Amino acid sequence: MAIKIRMRGKSKGGVAEIKALIKHPMESGARMNKATGKPYPAKYIDMVTVSVNGTPAVNAQWSGAVSANPYMAVKVKANAGDEVTVSMTDNTGDKGEEVIKLK
Repeated sequence: MAIKIRMRGKSKGGVAEIKALIKHPMESGARMNKATGKPYPAKYIDMVTVSVNGTPAVNAQWSGAVSANPYMAVKVKANAGDEVTVSMTDNTGDKGEEVIKLK
């Protein structure tokens, strides 16, 4: 299952605010299934990268402590017309990527 990302971004004065809504279960592996008594398998985003025109601007490591369907907002140096890419991988190898052109 691919990680789904909805993203927006706007640049003002050379600084862009990037907002992303990520659809992902973010299961830590600690929660138990009441019916079977076994834990749900861990499935969480562990690496997030925000790039501007192909150059990494933000690298973040996440863990199972992040809530399901997380929202992320970051500010990066970028101008209108620049291309911003947000890419993610989770601990099971699933990936997601979204690209926008700033206004």
